[in-house]
Amino acid sequence: MIKRLNKRGQFYLIAAIIIAAILMGFITMSNYSTKWESISVQDMGEELKIESEKVLDFGTYNAYSQNQMKDLMGNFSENYTNYVRNDKDSYFLYGDSSQITIAGYSQSDKIIKADAGAGQVLLSMKGGKITFHDINPASAKIILIIDETDYEFELKSGENFYFILFEESGGQKYVAKN
Repeated sequence: MIKRLNKRGQFYLIAAIIIAAILMGFITMSNYSTKWESISVQDMGEELKIESEKVLDFGTYNAYSQNQMKDLMGNFSENYTNYVRNDKDSYFLYGDSSQITIAGYSQSDKIIKADAGAGQVLLSMKGGKITFHDINPASAKIILIIDETDYEFELKSGENFYFILFEESGGQKYVAKN
């Protein structure tokens, strides 16, 4: 009778191991098949800092005129927006102390405000399209107001390039800016 109990215990032990292995297989499979998030907005911000510096250096090294730099940075902003726009709003501010261009992409129609020292200017962003607005700054401080939040930028001598990227994920809003 003692031998029979030992065999019954071995059977239950082997059955428990098999059930545990099957459960571990299901857990591993569900963890493996979880959707991975896209590149984070912070990583894109770091990438954008590096790329924009290289583009500015290229224009400066080749002695681009003010109009050529505006076109260069406009093309860069547009290309980068096309690269990230699936689920992110993006805004760019570039130029020098005599003229600043604000380029933006928003998933929906939006009004943002810009204050360049001469009072607030309303800028209309058309949903799903890249929009460009030129302003003539009256001071070295530019404030963009997007969704009731102020983003302040200090114009330096020479060419400037600033950005703001937004991403919503899991009910949270993430922002990257330089």
